[in-house]
Order: sequence, then structure tokens, then C-alpha cells
Amino acid sequence: MESAVGALDPAASADSADFRCEDGYFRCNSTLQCIEQSKNCNGFPDCDDGSDELECDDDVGRNYYDHYFRKRPAAINDQLPYTPCAWNDANNTCKCRGTDVLCENKGLTALPPSLSAENVTLLDLTGNVFLELHMNMFQRFQKLSTLVLRHCSIERIEPATAANSIDALHLDQNGLTMLPDVLFPAGTVLRILVLSGNRINRLSASNFLNLDFLEELDLKDNLIDSLTEDVLQPLTNLRILYLNNNRLRRVQQGMIPQLLTLQTLSLAKNQIDTVEVRALHLPSLEHLYLSENQLTVIRNDTFGNLTNLVGLFLNSNKITHFELDAFGGINKLATLNLQGNKFIRIDRRVLDNLTNLHYIHFSEFHHCKAALHVRVCEPKGDGISSNRHLLDNPVLRASVWVMAAVGIIGNLLVLFGRYVVGSRSSQAHAEHSLYLRHLAASDLLMGVYLAIIATADIIFRGEYLTHEEEWRYGTVCALSGFLNTLSCQSSTLLLTLVTWDRLVSVTRPLYQRPSSKTRVILRLVVLWGVATAAAVAPLSATEYFGPHFYGSNGVCLSIHIHDPYAMGWEYSAGLFILVNTFSLLFIGISYLRMLQAIRVSRNETRNTLNCREKVVARRFAIIVATDCVCWMPVIVVKLVALGGYEISPSLYAWLAVLVLPVNSALNPVLYTLTTAQFKQQLARFCYTLPCGTHPELNGYDSAIDSRNSMAQFTHNGSKRIMQRRERLSSNTKVYEFK
Repeated sequence: MESAVGALDPAASADSADFRCEDGYFRCNSTLQCIEQSKNCNGFPDCDDGSDELECDDDVGRNYYDHYFRKRPAAINDQLPYTPCAWNDANNTCKCRGTDVLCENKGLTALPPSLSAENVTLLDLTGNVFLELHMNMFQRFQKLSTLVLRHCSIERIEPATAANSIDALHLDQNGLTMLPDVLFPAGTVLRILVLSGNRINRLSASNFLNLDFLEELDLKDNLIDSLTEDVLQPLTNLRILYLNNNRLRRVQQGMIPQLLTLQTLSLAKNQIDTVEVRALHLPSLEHLYLSENQLTVIRNDTFGNLTNLVGLFLNSNKITHFELDAFGGINKLATLNLQGNKFIRIDRRVLDNLTNLHYIHFSEFHHCKAALHVRVCEPKGDGISSNRHLLDNPVLRASVWVMAAVGIIGNLLVLFGRYVVGSRSSQAHAEHSLYLRHLAASDLLMGVYLAIIATADIIFRGEYLTHEEEWRYGTVCALSGFLNTLSCQSSTLLLTLVTWDRLVSVTRPLYQRPSSKTRVILRLVVLWGVATAAAVAPLSATEYFGPHFYGSNGVCLSIHIHDPYAMGWEYSAGLFILVNTFSLLFIGISYLRMLQAIRVSRNETRNTLNCREKVVARRFAIIVATDCVCWMPVIVVKLVALGGYEISPSLYAWLAVLVLPVNSALNPVLYTLTTAQFKQQLARFCYTLPCGTHPELNGYDSAIDSRNSMAQFTHNGSKRIMQRRERLSSNTKVYEFK
């Protein structure tokens, strides 16, 4: 679908109320425009009335987290000024604010004897030490509604003998391992009980007796590994129950009673691997959080008894499969979060009955193909692709074509210049030239890869989501990933080999290397064999790499920054971190040694080559700098991703499509196209056409250098120095001109 259906003439429709948009499109509020799913809530109004940017906040999840991370109880009166407490003596420095008494972190082990109980509605004793808490000591506070005993090292509680006026009791972040059998006497009016952050491992049927008015129970961050129906049975008015971050393993029948008022149940961050079918019978439940557990399969009618469920959070599990009626019976569901799971695809029929679903969250945008009836589906892209385009960013799209053209044309020129035009170089230089031919062939593969991706983007333009699965899991994408990996690895190894060849020539100028074409060819065969094996491995060893290692993203790359711990992540890390780091260090150190050798040789011969030395140094610096520009960002970002930090999708896009191939486009320029020898060969070839340029003119500087060098050597009268100078001059020209 290339574009949204335009506004229709109301006169053309006898009954505009019956007008419906086609699948995957949504009607604007006050016009007959239809816009595609991805344009809803994308930050830009596409409807004439702007209705596509209305109601874009997912309040279901937001309200939960607002309450979950709410401020401390005393913060409700932060706007009031502090006043001296009239009952303070020399030993007490508590603060008063209206009817709030704040005695935080005062080292108290008991209530201050002078503390007046009159008109105190909030008492905050956070950070003091009450190893054994006697609830009777608060009986004299007739108007106390909020009692805060956080971080007070409480290990044991002595129950009160009579009811009090406390409405909210905060006992979080203490050392409780169990609760008294009857902690609260008859007549208790407690509405909020917070017991999070303790070490409670067992709850009994009498722990919560007499809590008829309790609306919120917070038991998160404890060690509870089992729960029976009779524990929560007395809480007939409970609305919110937090059981996050405990050790529960199953949600089964008889675990949670039929609490008619319960609206929010959080079982996140447990070890739950199974939710039994219809195990939860909670007719008023609106929000269910099962995030960060071990669920692998969602069975038919698992949530069938939750008829009023509005928000379901199953993110960060290990779900690989949904049965077709997994979400049966929850037709009122408005928000569904499935991020961070392992399913490769989801059948559209699984979501078809969720007709009121407004927000759905996946890890990968291509799953939105199964939820075309949902107004807002996240994410809308992965930084490289979107549901409309393989290459979503127009600038990125143009850059791929430019890089492909430069890579193909530049490397073809190198191959043409070195094979067709020919060279009259020495044997050593011929070996060096052979390495550069293979480097050009390797870099040419990267240009071909980019051309394939750019062509696929044109073919799928505007409707990529329709063809996305066919493309990523197809043969062409696998071939593209193979070409990219083969080009990257062979180019890296060849650059290392070329650097080693140069290093030997410069640091050992008098060493006569045995001329053996077989030796050079054998090196190249081994090099290409290693690179090919590295590129073929993900296509063959599917048990380790998975069935579609290269198809994990739309541009078929094996760098896997978006999912750094996917199958085969060790292989990806080894290629893009270890190999690249070793090559980069070797190349950088080698060029420094070469430059140092040239300077030492200049001093030995008492000859000044400052100008040439500067030229060579500049060329060396450019070579090392371009290698750093290509490899360092990849190494750093890959390490950051493995460290658990989120990488911006836009950064990933530019890194994968532009930075990674930069060496393939620049290598022809650095190693061949800008060298004097290539210019001489090209001029000689053009002169035969003719092109009007005489080859001797291009070699003028080289001839002058050779003549001056020979004069200097003759004047010195040293045969050894002359030989060394000739070798150095020749080798310097190799790096300046080859």
C-alpha cells in the first residue's frame, strides 16, 4: 500500500457512516480520509483534522508505573513549610510540618518520650532502628492515619491488642521473614499495607485476618515461593496486589481466590513458567502484569475468566508460541505488550478477536503485520527499515546508492588498471600489486552487496511489510549477508597482509625475499578460504546460528547490534570485535614502525627527504585514519551493545549501511587511484588512444628523485649506503605511488 486513501467526496457516498477503510488503514474522526497504521501517533498530523495524533498515550501502562514508583508518603505535604516541633527537647531534632511529624534517620530505638500524640496524622520514622516492633506503642495516636517504618531493621512484630486509626502502614525494606498469625486485631481500618523489600518466604491463612478494608497489598521483593487461596481470602475489598520479584513458579488453580474487587495484579519478575488455563478467576481485573518471567507458551483460554481485562503485559518472557485462541475471552483488552519474547512470527488469527485493542507492543516492527486492525503498533521501524520501506530514511537510501556506485566503479577501475594496463614493476612490486588486485575484488563484493540492498528497497518501496518475511528469510538476503561477511573479512585480512608486506619491505630493505609466485598464491588461497568459511558458517551450522542468521534484519547483516545476544552472538562478536581490533592495532603499529624506519634510514645516509617523508607520513596517516573510521565505531558500538546498553536505531542504521562499507569505497583511492604509478599507467594507456598527455611528464618527479639520489650516493662513495638508499627510495615510492 503506497499511500493512504485520499478524502472522498461526501456526496459520492449516500451513507458515509457506513464507510470503512481497507485492512491496515484507519479512518480519521471527522473526514473520510483513511491513513495507514504506521501514521497513527507518529508525531506528524496526517489527517486533515489531526485526529491521528490524538489519544496517543498508552495510559494503561503509564498509570501502573506512576503508582508503582510513587513518591514517599510524606511528599503529599512537601509544599508546606517546616516548623519547630513544640515538644522537641535537646535530644530530639524531629521536624514538624502541619500535622506531619518527620523523624527520619535519627538513630531512634523507641519513640521520643516527649513526642506529643495530639493531632499527628503522619509519623515518618524511616531509617531508625526498631529490631522488635511493638504495635501497641502507637495506640496513643488517636488521629494517626499514615505510619512509615521503612529501613528500620525490623525483624519481628508484636501485634497490637486493639484496633487503631492507621489507614496506611509502610513496613518496606526491613528484615521480616514471617508475619505474626494475627497481626491486625478486629476493627482494623487499614487500607494500604506495604511489606515490600523484606525476606518473607511464607504466608499463612491467618496473616491477613481482620483486614476487611484493605485495598492495596504490596508484597514485592520478598522470597515467597508459594501462595494458597486461603491467604488472600479475607481481603474482600482488595483492589491492588503486588507480588513482583518473588519466587513463584506457577499460576495455578487455588492460588488466588475469586476476589471480586481486584483490579490490578502484578506477578512480574518471578520465575513463572506456566499459567494454567483459567487459573485466575477475577471478574473485575483490569491490569495483569506477567512481565519478566519464564513463560514459553500461551495456551487457549489462558485468560478466559478475565472478562474485564484492559491491559495485559507479557513482555520479557521466553514465549515462542501462541495457540490460536490464546487470548480468547478478553475482548475488552486495549493494551497488549509482547516485547522481549522469542517468537519468530505470530499468526494473525491469534489477535483477531481483540477488536478493542488500541495499543500493541512488539520487539520487531514486522510483527505488526499480524495486528493490522490495531490503531497503534510499536515499534514502527528498527532504524533501518519500517513497515513501508526497506530503507526508511531518504538520506540513507541515497547514501547506499552512492556507496554502491563508488565501491563498484572504483574497484573495477583498480582491476582494469592492474590487469589490463599492466605493470613493469619488479617481482616484489608485482607481489604487492597482486595483493591489491585481490583487495579490489574483495571490496567489489561490498559494492555488489550494497547494490542488491538498494535494488530490493526499490522493489519493495511502499509495501515492505507485505514482503518483509519473504525477503529476510529468502535466498537473496542470505546471499547478500554472505557477500557482506565475505567482503568484510577478506578485506580485513588482505589489508593486514598488505601492511605486513610493506612492513617487511621498509624495515628490511636489504633483505632479498625469494621470488615465489606459488608462495603468494598459497597465502591468498588460505586467506580467501578462511574468509569464505567465516561467511558460509551461518548458512550451514543452523543449530548454532539459527535458521536465518543473516535474515535477522532487513539489510541482512551479521553484526546484530539490535539483538546482541541472539543465536550465534559469539561468532558475531569474534568477527567484529576480536578480528577487527587485532587488525587495527597491527596496521597502526606497523605504519608507525615504517615511518620510524624511513627516518632512521634518512639519518644514516645523511640525506634530507623531508618533503617526501611528509608525503609518505600523510599517506600513512590517512590509511590508518580510514581504517579507524571504519572499524572503531563498529567495535565500540558492538561492545556497548554487549554491555546491555540500548543502541539508538538511527545510529545502528548509519553504522550498518554507511560506516561499515566505507573502507571498500576508500581502499581503491588510497591504494591505487591516487598513486603516481597508476597515473603513469593510465597516462600511457591514454597516450596510445591518444589523450594528449605524455607519460614522461608524469614520471618527471620520479626521474629527478632517482637522479639526485644517485648523485648523492656516488658522492658518498659507499656502496652499502647506496644500496640501502636505493632500496629505501624504491620502497618509499611503493608506499607513495603504489
